Amino acid sequence: MLTIFEDCKPIVMRLFKTLKRMFRILFVPVREWHNIAGESEPLGSIIKYYVWPLIVLSAVVRVVSIYLDFTDNDDLAQFKIPFIFTMLLFNMLAPIFVILLGGLMIGKIGKSMGASTHHQSSYRLLIYSYTPLFFSTILINTGLNLQYLGLISIYSIVLFWLGIEPVLHLPSERKLGFLILSVMVLCFLFFVVTLFIRLAINLLYPEGVVLFL
Repeated sequence: MLTIFEDCKPIVMRLFKTLKRMFRILFVPVREWHNIAGESEPLGSIIKYYVWPLIVLSAVVRVVSIYLDFTDNDDLAQFKIPFIFTMLLFNMLAPIFVILLGGLMIGKIGKSMGASTHHQSSYRLLIYSYTPLFFSTILINTGLNLQYLGLISIYSIVLFWLGIEPVLHLPSERKLGFLILSVMVLCFLFFVVTLFIRLAINLLYPEGVVLFL
Protein backbone atom coordinates (compact mmCIF):
# COMPACT_ATOMS: atom_id res chain seq x y z
CA MET A 1 0.00 0.00 0.00
CA LEU A 2 2.83 2.40 0.87
CA THR A 3 4.52 1.60 -2.43
CA ILE A 4 1.35 2.46 -4.37
CA PHE A 5 1.08 5.75 -2.49
CA GLU A 6 4.70 6.60 -3.28
CA ASP A 7 4.12 5.80 -6.97
CA CYS A 8 1.02 8.01 -7.10
CA LYS A 9 2.56 10.90 -5.19
CA PRO A 10 4.30 12.53 -8.22
CA ILE A 11 1.05 12.34 -10.22
CA VAL A 12 -0.94 13.90 -7.40
CA MET A 13 1.65 16.64 -6.95
CA ARG A 14 1.64 17.37 -10.67
CA LEU A 15 -2.17 17.50 -10.74
CA PHE A 16 -2.14 19.90 -7.80
CA LYS A 17 0.42 22.09 -9.58
CA THR A 18 -1.75 22.18 -12.72
CA LEU A 19 -4.91 23.05 -10.80
CA LYS A 20 -3.02 25.70 -8.87
CA ARG A 21 -1.79 27.27 -12.11
CA MET A 22 -5.33 27.24 -13.57
CA PHE A 23 -6.75 28.94 -10.48
CA ARG A 24 -4.04 31.61 -10.36
CA ILE A 25 -4.08 32.46 -14.07
CA LEU A 26 -7.86 32.88 -13.89
CA PHE A 27 -8.12 34.84 -10.65
CA VAL A 28 -4.75 36.54 -10.04
CA PRO A 29 -3.40 36.80 -13.61
CA VAL A 30 -1.10 39.81 -13.17
CA ARG A 31 0.89 38.14 -10.40
CA GLU A 32 0.84 34.75 -12.15
CA TRP A 33 2.17 36.12 -15.44
CA HIS A 34 5.25 37.38 -13.62
CA ASN A 35 5.68 33.91 -12.08
CA ILE A 36 5.34 32.31 -15.52
CA ALA A 37 7.89 34.73 -16.99
CA GLY A 38 10.48 33.52 -14.49
CA GLU A 39 9.93 29.80 -15.11
CA SER A 40 12.01 27.48 -17.26
CA GLU A 41 9.66 24.49 -17.56
CA PRO A 42 10.05 22.83 -21.00
CA LEU A 43 7.26 23.37 -23.51
CA GLY A 44 6.76 19.62 -23.85
CA SER A 45 6.06 19.33 -20.13
CA ILE A 46 3.52 22.19 -20.26
CA ILE A 47 1.70 20.56 -23.16
CA LYS A 48 1.76 17.12 -21.52
CA TYR A 49 0.53 18.15 -18.09
CA TYR A 50 -1.50 21.32 -18.76
CA VAL A 51 -2.75 21.39 -22.35
CA TRP A 52 -3.27 17.74 -23.16
CA PRO A 53 -5.57 16.84 -20.20
CA LEU A 54 -7.90 19.75 -21.06
CA ILE A 55 -7.94 18.85 -24.75
CA VAL A 56 -8.69 15.19 -24.05
CA LEU A 57 -11.44 16.10 -21.57
CA SER A 58 -13.04 18.47 -24.08
CA ALA A 59 -12.82 15.89 -26.89
CA VAL A 60 -14.31 13.11 -24.74
CA VAL A 61 -17.19 15.34 -23.65
CA ARG A 62 -17.82 16.19 -27.30
CA VAL A 63 -17.96 12.59 -28.53
CA VAL A 64 -20.13 11.49 -25.60
CA SER A 65 -22.55 14.26 -26.55
CA ILE A 66 -22.52 13.06 -30.19
CA TYR A 67 -23.04 9.45 -29.08
CA LEU A 68 -26.08 10.34 -26.99
CA ASP A 69 -27.65 12.52 -29.68
CA PHE A 70 -26.86 10.34 -32.67
CA THR A 71 -29.78 9.24 -34.81
CA ASP A 72 -31.35 5.79 -34.54
CA ASN A 73 -31.88 5.71 -38.30
CA ASP A 74 -30.88 2.24 -39.52
CA ASP A 75 -29.23 3.60 -42.66
CA LEU A 76 -26.92 5.84 -40.61
CA ALA A 77 -26.32 3.63 -37.56
CA GLN A 78 -23.38 1.93 -39.28
CA PHE A 79 -21.52 5.27 -39.27
CA LYS A 80 -21.99 5.93 -35.54
CA ILE A 81 -18.77 4.43 -34.15
CA PRO A 82 -16.47 5.50 -37.05
CA PHE A 83 -17.90 9.03 -36.88
CA ILE A 84 -17.34 9.24 -33.13
CA PHE A 85 -13.72 8.13 -33.44
CA THR A 86 -13.17 10.57 -36.31
CA MET A 87 -14.55 13.44 -34.24
CA LEU A 88 -12.45 12.35 -31.24
CA LEU A 89 -9.33 12.51 -33.40
CA PHE A 90 -10.20 15.89 -34.90
CA ASN A 91 -11.13 17.40 -31.52
CA MET A 92 -7.79 16.35 -30.05
CA LEU A 93 -5.55 17.34 -32.95
CA ALA A 94 -7.17 20.66 -33.91
CA PRO A 95 -6.35 22.55 -30.66
CA ILE A 96 -2.78 21.21 -30.68
CA PHE A 97 -2.38 22.41 -34.26
CA VAL A 98 -3.67 25.90 -33.39
CA ILE A 99 -1.47 26.16 -30.29
CA LEU A 100 1.75 24.95 -31.92
CA LEU A 101 1.42 26.87 -35.19
CA GLY A 102 -0.19 29.86 -33.48
CA GLY A 103 2.58 30.03 -30.89
CA LEU A 104 5.20 29.92 -33.63
CA MET A 105 3.56 32.68 -35.66
CA ILE A 106 2.89 34.86 -32.61
CA GLY A 107 6.53 34.45 -31.59
CA LYS A 108 7.69 35.68 -34.99
CA ILE A 109 5.32 38.65 -34.79
CA GLY A 110 6.64 39.45 -31.31
CA LYS A 111 10.26 39.29 -32.46
CA SER A 112 9.54 41.63 -35.35
CA MET A 113 7.96 44.10 -32.91
CA GLY A 114 10.79 44.06 -30.37
CA ALA A 115 10.08 41.16 -28.00
CA SER A 116 13.23 40.13 -26.17
CA THR A 117 12.50 36.80 -24.51
CA HIS A 118 13.05 33.07 -25.13
CA HIS A 119 11.42 31.70 -28.30
CA GLN A 120 9.11 29.49 -26.20
CA SER A 121 7.65 32.46 -24.35
CA SER A 122 5.01 33.00 -27.04
CA TYR A 123 3.79 29.43 -26.50
CA ARG A 124 3.48 30.02 -22.75
CA LEU A 125 1.55 33.23 -23.38
CA LEU A 126 -0.84 31.50 -25.76
CA ILE A 127 -1.33 28.33 -23.72
CA TYR A 128 -2.07 29.94 -20.37
CA SER A 129 -4.25 32.69 -21.82
CA TYR A 130 -6.14 29.92 -23.64
CA THR A 131 -7.35 28.52 -20.28
CA PRO A 132 -10.83 30.18 -20.24
CA LEU A 133 -11.32 29.06 -23.85
CA PHE A 134 -10.57 25.48 -22.83
CA PHE A 135 -13.30 25.61 -20.19
CA SER A 136 -15.84 27.34 -22.44
CA THR A 137 -15.18 24.69 -25.13
CA ILE A 138 -15.83 21.93 -22.61
CA LEU A 139 -19.11 23.59 -21.58
CA ILE A 140 -20.15 24.10 -25.21
CA ASN A 141 -19.38 20.46 -25.97
CA THR A 142 -21.79 19.39 -23.23
CA GLY A 143 -24.57 20.97 -25.28
CA LEU A 144 -25.10 23.92 -22.96
CA ASN A 145 -26.19 27.12 -24.66
CA LEU A 146 -25.34 29.70 -22.02
CA GLN A 147 -25.29 33.37 -22.98
CA TYR A 148 -22.19 33.97 -20.85
CA LEU A 149 -19.95 31.46 -22.67
CA GLY A 150 -18.89 34.15 -25.14
CA LEU A 151 -17.75 36.36 -22.28
CA ILE A 152 -15.68 33.49 -20.90
CA SER A 153 -13.90 33.25 -24.25
CA ILE A 154 -13.29 37.01 -24.33
CA TYR A 155 -11.52 36.67 -20.97
CA SER A 156 -8.83 34.75 -22.86
CA ILE A 157 -8.06 37.93 -24.81
CA VAL A 158 -7.86 39.87 -21.53
CA LEU A 159 -5.41 37.34 -20.11
CA PHE A 160 -3.36 37.49 -23.31
CA TRP A 161 -3.19 41.29 -23.05
CA LEU A 162 -2.08 41.14 -19.42
CA GLY A 163 0.66 38.63 -20.24
CA ILE A 164 2.22 40.37 -23.24
CA GLU A 165 4.54 42.70 -21.35
CA PRO A 166 5.80 40.44 -18.53
CA VAL A 167 6.17 37.32 -20.68
CA LEU A 168 7.42 38.76 -23.97
CA HIS A 169 8.98 41.98 -22.64
CA LEU A 170 7.29 43.80 -25.49
CA PRO A 171 7.30 47.62 -25.30
CA SER A 172 3.95 48.81 -23.95
CA GLU A 173 3.31 51.11 -26.90
CA ARG A 174 3.33 48.08 -29.23
CA LYS A 175 1.01 45.88 -27.18
CA LEU A 176 -2.20 46.85 -28.97
CA GLY A 177 -0.81 46.21 -32.43
CA PHE A 178 0.63 42.90 -31.29
CA LEU A 179 -2.70 41.87 -29.74
CA ILE A 180 -4.65 42.70 -32.91
CA LEU A 181 -2.24 40.79 -35.15
CA SER A 182 -2.19 37.79 -32.78
CA VAL A 183 -6.00 37.62 -32.63
CA MET A 184 -6.16 37.82 -36.43
CA VAL A 185 -3.66 34.96 -36.75
CA LEU A 186 -5.55 32.77 -34.29
CA CYS A 187 -8.93 33.50 -35.91
CA PHE A 188 -7.44 32.54 -39.28
CA LEU A 189 -6.06 29.28 -37.88
CA PHE A 190 -9.41 28.44 -36.25
CA PHE A 191 -11.13 29.15 -39.57
CA VAL A 192 -8.72 26.89 -41.48
CA VAL A 193 -9.11 24.06 -38.95
CA THR A 194 -12.91 24.33 -38.91
CA LEU A 195 -13.05 24.41 -42.71
CA PHE A 196 -10.76 21.38 -42.98
CA ILE A 197 -12.84 19.38 -40.50
CA ARG A 198 -16.09 20.29 -42.30
CA LEU A 199 -14.67 19.30 -45.68
CA ALA A 200 -13.19 16.07 -44.35
CA ILE A 201 -16.42 15.03 -42.65
CA ASN A 202 -18.45 15.86 -45.76
CA LEU A 203 -16.14 13.68 -47.84
CA LEU A 204 -16.10 10.79 -45.39
CA TYR A 205 -19.74 10.61 -44.29
CA PRO A 206 -23.23 11.07 -45.79
CA GLU A 207 -25.25 14.22 -45.23
CA GLY A 208 -27.36 12.79 -42.41
CA VAL A 209 -24.24 12.16 -40.31
CA VAL A 210 -22.77 15.58 -41.01
CA LEU A 211 -25.75 17.15 -39.26
CA PHE A 212 -24.28 15.94 -35.95
CA LEU A 213 -21.21 18.15 -36.23
